[in-house]
Amino acid sequence: MPASTEAPPPPPSRVHRLSRWAGPLGYGAAFLLAPKSLPPEARHVLGVAVWMVVWWVTEAVPLAATSLLPLTLFPLLGVASPQAAAAPYAHQLIFLFLAGFLLAAALQAWNAHTRIAYAIVSRIGFEGRRVVLGIMLATAFLSMWISNTATAAMMYPIALAIGALLGQSKEAHTTRTALMLGVAYAASIGGMATLIGTPPNLIFSAFVEQSTGRTIGFGQFMAVGLPTAVVLLPLCWILLVYVAFRHHASIPAEAEEVIARRRTALGELRGGEAKTLAVFTLTAAAWLLRAPKDFGVVRVPGLTDLAPGISDATIGIAGAVLLFLLHTAPLEERPRRPLLTWEEARTIPWGVLLLFGGGLSLAAAMESTGLTSWIGQHLEILRGLPTPLLLLGLAITVLALGELASNTALAAMAMPLVASLAVSIGQPPLLLLLVTALAASTGFALPIATPPNAIVFGSGQLRVRDMVRAGLMLDVVAVIVVVVVVSLLFPIILG
Repeated sequence: MPASTEAPPPPPSRVHRLSRWAGPLGYGAAFLLAPKSLPPEARHVLGVAVWMVVWWVTEAVPLAATSLLPLTLFPLLGVASPQAAAAPYAHQLIFLFLAGFLLAAALQAWNAHTRIAYAIVSRIGFEGRRVVLGIMLATAFLSMWISNTATAAMMYPIALAIGALLGQSKEAHTTRTALMLGVAYAASIGGMATLIGTPPNLIFSAFVEQSTGRTIGFGQFMAVGLPTAVVLLPLCWILLVYVAFRHHASIPAEAEEVIARRRTALGELRGGEAKTLAVFTLTAAAWLLRAPKDFGVVRVPGLTDLAPGISDATIGIAGAVLLFLLHTAPLEERPRRPLLTWEEARTIPWGVLLLFGGGLSLAAAMESTGLTSWIGQHLEILRGLPTPLLLLGLAITVLALGELASNTALAAMAMPLVASLAVSIGQPPLLLLLVTALAASTGFALPIATPPNAIVFGSGQLRVRDMVRAGLMLDVVAVIVVVVVVSLLFPIILG
């Protein structure tokens, strides 16, 4: 075997080495300091939860590796059988997210995202503020169906290329800054709109189904998530181009011709790209039409009327399998190939699926051992707090923690705790959990807050102070929008 040409990973820092020990030490401290009235199994789960939180927050080991701890520790500690510990890793909603990843990989393989981005920018216009709006609309739309991270990674090179056409004036620099921040922020905002848009949304749905038996369908979540994104995205654009960065350059006429040539170079929509977009469109439509819609006077039938057992995961996996089954025509591509190859599928972030499973396994153990009830009893001091104030405080807390930790890990940690809080103070758990899920996507101020922030910051086109200045203002707007929209729509859609 030839030697690898890749550079070896850097050695772990002193902080990471200490954090590796802090996890198991945290387990021991939590187990020993927990009140003896708590059953031993619950004390073990509390210790494992502390261990996982420490490693998730510090990333002493990869997030996915930390998520495997329940598979080993719960059977060893007598908390759960191997079968019970492993079952959440095969939750049906994990396969829904797997399907979303595979659809995204196919769109990326056929360069469909570039066609969508250039089409939207060309229709919105080439004045500086309009360019920012066009890029943000394209990014948000893609992020509804593709992970935030993948969307930001696909869109920031396009934003860079468009920004390079603006020239070197002070106004051009301002527009480039707004463009890059627009990609990061729109990726997070678009992900809030759908169940598969970002991991916290799916963690919310999976936790609700696991703990209550209630299924939150794709259409149900979108009925709340999409209005949240629709309200927040234009407010984000206004904040970026009229408040944080006010003076903008327009793309010159000759640069418009460059964009037109790039669109022309993509050719007509045909072959593998057309088939992939068709599969994507049919899958998205099936998600929206799965459950029947009752509007009082009119009832629109759904796919479950024909097949009662069908779920969003069923639809998603069917769409993903189609990508492997359908091939390009012999005369279009040589050699003939499927719409998605396994080599392309292997590039999806498999570790995120393990993180889902680890969080669900931990939550199931907390519930079965009575730990969630015990935590809830200690949160009853919040009973009587006005609901709007409670939701605002919860959203701010989640946002603040999300600026410093992975929003996926944060959602996995927070769901069982928030559910306990809701039960103990007499609030609908679903309401608080939904606010938690959406607020987990609202970290905009720091490069480490979300993967999209980190990706665009890594481009070298941004200063930290620019992101902090715009991000803090957007953080304030975002928590208010989340609380207001959820408060208005929850009783109608999910109440």
